[in-house]
This record gives sequence, structure tokens and C-alpha cells, in this order.
Amino acid sequence: MGAPPVGGFPVDAGFLDHLDTGIAIFDPAGRLRAANAAAHRFARLQGVDLHDADLARSLREGPHGYDIDDAPLRVEQSVILAAAQGREAQRTVWAGPVDRRRALRKSSHRIVSATDGLEGTALLTRDVSRRAHHDRLPHDLLASTSHELRNPLTPIVGHLELLSDDLGDGDETASARLAILRRNVDRVVRRLDELLLLEHLAPRLVMAECDAASVVAAAVAARAEDARAREVRILLDVTPTTIVADAERLQMAVDALVGNAVRFSPRGGTVTVALTSGAADRVEIVVIDEGPGFRPTELAHVFEPFHRGRDARASAVPGLGLGLAVSRAIAHAHGGAIDIVSEPGAGAVVMLTVPVSAR
Repeated sequence: MGAPPVGGFPVDAGFLDHLDTGIAIFDPAGRLRAANAAAHRFARLQGVDLHDADLARSLREGPHGYDIDDAPLRVEQSVILAAAQGREAQRTVWAGPVDRRRALRKSSHRIVSATDGLEGTALLTRDVSRRAHHDRLPHDLLASTSHELRNPLTPIVGHLELLSDDLGDGDETASARLAILRRNVDRVVRRLDELLLLEHLAPRLVMAECDAASVVAAAVAARAEDARAREVRILLDVTPTTIVADAERLQMAVDALVGNAVRFSPRGGTVTVALTSGAADRVEIVVIDEGPGFRPTELAHVFEPFHRGRDARASAVPGLGLGLAVSRAIAHAHGGAIDIVSEPGAGAVVMLTVPVSAR
């Protein structure tokens, strides 16, 4: 590292090349002033040359890689770009070939003096691969287990359909029993699909034009039997609305929200499901229940996978605590959002928004 001082301190000390942490210094114009060996090594893993005379342009045009959740990075999420532009940011990303990729914790820090203002920006990079791979172990185990359980269920579902066709309308008792089997197998399949989706963390979508009203109506229909069993009435208010989305994933998100609303509603209660076009470029799916609601302390955790609130545990309400996490993952994958308004004892209003057109 050989460069003039930045912010009143020298940055050309050779001993920095012996540090495991990557350190790069940019001036206010975004030019590299100094970088140790680790900084260059980590940047190359991301396909970046820190000496590039027009680094910001190259970063905007080049590949952006993946964040620690395996979601594709957008250019504005690049911490290197933030450092070159004098902005502060931090993010953990995957870098390098898939078979030997490294997890890098990157952060940019503005160097400001009281007299001259912004003197430059420091980009710090640490290799956190060991911890990242350790954190992934439970997810990988869960994914493998879910796959192993999901595979044998596929022929079971198929044979149940064949048996139902063979029986026809001749034996009502047998048909009713088959319907119970099919309903419960479908419930297990839904739970496994939720687990598998969460393991991807950033669901891959198959986008196409679809009718949002039909998607919402199909999700409500899938919960009709659960609602009847709990004597809960579902009010559906939708208007045909064409959007570009992954209809199957979006239905899964709405199904999870309606399922939660039904489970937590009191017997004889009402769940309202509505589809509205709030902004010109977005649609909003609203699910309202009359359940116990959420305490303020719970709202901070409701979207965490496997989170079950105190009321759910106390009342032995069935479920794995995946519904809201799944819905949020799907909403975010569409470029949308999900929000909850709730007070203890006053039910909950869940609002899921997605763009009308693909991102």
C-alpha cells in the first residue's frame, strides 16, 4: 500500500498487507488511494478490479453476485460501489466459484474531519465463511429432510386421486374417508412446500400474467373446509385484476395468511379477504381476522420462521409458525411487501402488496 495520508493519518504502512481483513481507501472522487493485499484478493473473488479507473461504471455494468441468503444482488446493494460513492453500507455476500465460494462481510465507513468534511471512505472486508457455513447447517438438514419426506407423498397423492375416480359416486362412505385422507395429505404437502420454500430464502419465481382475483379466490377455497370445521365465515371481496406474478407462489402466500386467520379466529367468527388496487402500479391483498391479535413485543418477531406467539402456544393452536415467514419471502421475491396492524384482543389486519407488473 503506497499512498498519501487520508483524513490526517498515513495509509501506506506495509504491515497492513499481513492483515486478514481487507482494507481499501477511496478518496471523495471515488478513486482508490490505497488497498492491502487482502482487499485486492477479496475484490477479485467478486470479479472486481479495485484499480479500475471507472470503478463505479464497471460495478453498475458487471455481475453483482448473491447475498448471504442466496438472493441475487442489485447494483445499489454493492458495498464496494457504496464506498466508491462515499456512502456507508454493510452486507454479507457470497463470492468466488460455487464449489469453493467464500462468505465476505463488507462494510464501508466515511472518513470525515471536522475542518475539511469528507476525506474519503474506508472499505473493510472480512472472510466469515466458517460462521456462514455453520449457520447454514440447520437449513441444509431441514431442506434434505423435507425433500425426503416430500418425494414419497407424490405417488400417495396420485393414488388417492385414482381411488377417488374408481369409486365415483357409488360409495359415499368410502368417498368421504378418501376425502379426509386427501385433505390431510394436502396439509402435509403444504407444510413441506413451505419448508422447502424457506430453505431457498429467495424463492425463484415463474412470472406470467394471471388474475389476482382468481389467485385469492383459489387460496380461500383451499381453506373452506378448515373454516367450516371451526364455524368461521370467510367473506371474499375481489375484482378481476390482471397482474404479472407467480400465481402458484402468490396463492401459497395468501393461503398461509387465510389459514392463520381461520386458525386464530374464534368459533363463529369472520375472516375478511379483500383485493384492492391502492396505487396505480400495485395491488393489495388484505386479510382481516377477529382473533387475539398481537402484542407489540410479538410484532417484531412474527415474520421469523418457526415463531409461535404466546397465544398460539397457550391455546395449542396447530402449526409450525411458518405462514407469515413464507408470505413475506414470496412478497419480497415479487418486489412487494407485507405489513401487520394489530392490537391485543382486536384481531389482526395483514396487508400483502405486490407490483402489477414484473420488476
